[in-house]
Amino acid sequence: MIMLKLIWLGDPAMVAPRKIFVSFMSLAFISVSGCAIFSGKQQASPTADLAYIRSHHTTNPADKLHAKPPSTAAIYTALGSAYLQRGHPRAAIQDEKKALRYNVGHGSTYDVLGLSYALLMDNVEAGHYFRKAIDASPNNPMFLNDYGAFLLKERHYHQAILELHRATLNPLYSTPEFAWTNLAAAYAGLHENKHAVSAIQRALYFRPNYAPALALWSRIEYQRHQLRSADRHIQTVLVEEPTNGSALLLAGEIAVKMGNTASAKTFFKRCITAAPFSFSGRKAQQKLLDLENR
Repeated sequence: MIMLKLIWLGDPAMVAPRKIFVSFMSLAFISVSGCAIFSGKQQASPTADLAYIRSHHTTNPADKLHAKPPSTAAIYTALGSAYLQRGHPRAAIQDEKKALRYNVGHGSTYDVLGLSYALLMDNVEAGHYFRKAIDASPNNPMFLNDYGAFLLKERHYHQAILELHRATLNPLYSTPEFAWTNLAAAYAGLHENKHAVSAIQRALYFRPNYAPALALWSRIEYQRHQLRSADRHIQTVLVEEPTNGSALLLAGEIAVKMGNTASAKTFFKRCITAAPFSFSGRKAQQKLLDLENR
């Protein structure tokens, strides 16, 4: 399952006077647990429950103060973005392709097409359009982050690191914590935990208590048996996002390792209530059953 949370950033490649900004959190989030990439008896990596931060479009009201009438391509791009925001990628694709009839080479249009095809799990088309977005605007940090997040989801960690590092170099990036957290996840996927933690700390510098970064840090610490620090970080996540299923599952797992069975049961029950049909919810059910049968 892919959930979209939209944030307006900025699109320097936008031809129309108004700017289109994008952010695919919690892609924007494509959750690995939601996509069931880590399933069965496979050992989960530090990125197993991380929500990969991506982008999507909405409108920046401030730009309307001096805006000229939007182009036809911009109108179709915005319409497609709205469809994607509401979970209708096929309708989004139709409008974005209409936009291309009026403005071939429009980076934002290509980016939304990439996000839409990624949502439909058509990785060939998604990669194609993400690359076209970057070709149209090579230094656009949002496009670089989106493509990097896509590569991260596909476990192409080395290539993801290249794209995400480029995104972090742009001093005008409105939400650098997105790219830094994704970069940390790519390093974690390679088990380069020192680099991963360094990237997490950079994300937290730009946005203190940023939940996805803290959740990843907690996961890394849990796997390294640094339980007190892992617990502190995941509890901060739950203050920010009390119904985050993957965070509740991790909090329960940490509590089990710390010998606090009562707390573990509470976290697992909360996880099941919050996300009963997700990977995290199903795993919490099994862990709760194991605790009950002890």
